[in-house]
Amino acid sequence: MAVILTAVAALMPTLLSAQGMIFVGVDVLGLAVAVALSLAVFLELALVSSALLARAAVFRGRSARADLVSTWVFSAISGMFSAAHELLGPAGEAGLRDWQPDARAALAAGVRVAAPLVAVWLWHRILTGDRHDRDTAPTRREAKRHRLMLAVATAGLDLQRVQHAQPNSRATLRAHRRLDRHHRALLKHIPATDKQLSGQLSQWLSEVGRVEHLAGHFASRDVVPNANARERLVPGRDLPADSAAAVDDPAARLEVAVALVRRDQTVSGQDVADAFTQRGWKATPRTGQRWLAKARTFLEASASG
Repeated sequence: MAVILTAVAALMPTLLSAQGMIFVGVDVLGLAVAVALSLAVFLELALVSSALLARAAVFRGRSARADLVSTWVFSAISGMFSAAHELLGPAGEAGLRDWQPDARAALAAGVRVAAPLVAVWLWHRILTGDRHDRDTAPTRREAKRHRLMLAVATAGLDLQRVQHAQPNSRATLRAHRRLDRHHRALLKHIPATDKQLSGQLSQWLSEVGRVEHLAGHFASRDVVPNANARERLVPGRDLPADSAAAVDDPAARLEVAVALVRRDQTVSGQDVADAFTQRGWKATPRTGQRWLAKARTFLEASASG
């Protein structure tokens, strides 16, 4: 809407400048009407083209400096040529014209100069807003990256649920294939050598996995422990605090993570991080995801052994 209103507002200064330039071409330069009209249209089209090129450059992420400068230059030229018609007096006996420095002529010239400059300033403000929106909004490539990661994380959660409910079934095989398909699609868009891929994918997996934690939380509200009780509950879990040593060391962290996995196979990295934080240990979702992987590896090794 702002772009439409600005374009409509710029129409009047454009017509005003074109009219002044046509009068200058006919009355002062002695040009034919068609030639003077063509000259005025040429300058106004150059101004409009520069404005549109500047907006296109902003949307494509390129520098619009040259096009913006050209809009100011063309506006000043058209305004000055248009104002010259007001400042020149009538032709004398020899056909020569002199400047008429009266108040009316100065005011009319000021209007003809200011009008196109105000229009180009409004357009400049529109482009500043467009640039800000483009910088804050995710690009199409970023949006596609997020969609692909969400698809992989969702497929991973579906596979986890199917394995828990129907192990060694056709549904599990289909879930595996779906996860492979989404993962290959992600790697086609993002190379495997991308240093941020592993960390971002882990965050998506951890956050999508939290839906199980939220479902458990709303299904049964956390029990508020007695002040004299010895156990504290992990948010959304019923893991006692004394199941692990109070000292923060790798063995204690692994014990807590293993206990969480044994109680619920759908536990996420965020749940593990919450358990660590409740015990006063520093942890981030990525830390929880790492220890969750170690716990599952430990349980698989114990089962195979």
